[in-house]
Amino acid sequence: MAAAFMGCSHNKHPFVFHTPQEAVVACHEELAKVKQMNSATIDELAQVINTWAELQDSTMSLMMRDSTMTVHNDLASEFFAVADSFRMEITDLALTQKRSMADVMKLKVATSSNRKAALASEEFKSVRQYYMDFNRRIIQSAESCRNDINAKKPLTAKQGANYRWLLIQPFLALDNYATAALTDQQIETLNQLAEELPKLLAYVDGKDYDRSPKEETEKLSTVLSEYFLKSYLKSIL
Repeated sequence: MAAAFMGCSHNKHPFVFHTPQEAVVACHEELAKVKQMNSATIDELAQVINTWAELQDSTMSLMMRDSTMTVHNDLASEFFAVADSFRMEITDLALTQKRSMADVMKLKVATSSNRKAALASEEFKSVRQYYMDFNRRIIQSAESCRNDINAKKPLTAKQGANYRWLLIQPFLALDNYATAALTDQQIETLNQLAEELPKLLAYVDGKDYDRSPKEETEKLSTVLSEYFLKSYLKSIL
């Protein structure tokens, strides 16, 4: 629920409610819509998540302004229960089909707009610079590994382990705000790395990607994609 509190002061939303009760009713309605979905593309998931984030922020803002509301209030408990249900429903929906690392990256970028607005503010200036430097460093390291692999550079077992970590690191280490601080060029680079990741990891593991069974060469990237997707959804919902 931390994301709900953090987004309130920076997120502009189209929802207008007069009471917390109205807002919670709308939360129930949004949850009902998600429950009716049997599958969703990444774009559809992003739209649902962004809508929920706006709705959640609106509801939390109303509750925080209402002096009669406490965390033990029945309405507050009802809202938190709906939020928990939404988190489970959207996670199940996201996992109804196989998602690639490129899918995960696309979802992270598409759902970072409210944090991007926060980072653009003067109060986040020093934090913004930290994330920009961090992003540049880990993306450059991953690019360097990719270039070596594309050049067929021989790797020792130790080098292979280091390369594996450096290739995975951007997708693991980029938190919500780091993602919001990415430049368009960095997003493009990460999308390319995500698309190439199965082949790059296969090389690191000493496998011929083009001649090996796909279920073998893509096993690690598939497991990582699902793990990162679950972790990301847990962090924002």
